[in-house]
Amino acid sequence: MSDQSNRLILHTNLRDEVFADERDAVADFSFNSTVANVFDDMVSRSVPFYGEMQRMVCELARDFAQPQSNLYDIGCSTATTLLALDPFIDNHVDFVGIDNAPEMLKKAAED
Repeated sequence: MSDQSNRLILHTNLRDEVFADERDAVADFSFNSTVANVFDDMVSRSVPFYGEMQRMVCELARDFAQPQSNLYDIGCSTATTLLALDPFIDNHVDFVGIDNAPEMLKKAAED
């Protein structure tokens, strides 16, 4: 991978402040539009080594993806992984993102 592949580029300009205001009542967590809009920031700060895992996924996929095949991301959220894979994978490989949160898929479709 090139030097550029050693870093994860997040696709949001919005910083996660979903639970910043203590006055807001905390309801059950859901992957709604508020969370979807800041999810990349939220997950990158909450999951240790998230950027490194993304980099490793790109390396593995680059080594094993075959033309005329599909790469599936089950639980794709905002499609960050698929977007990171795109520059490294043969353009004859189709990406398929699956998620059960409609707002995440909506955000993924915007990128």
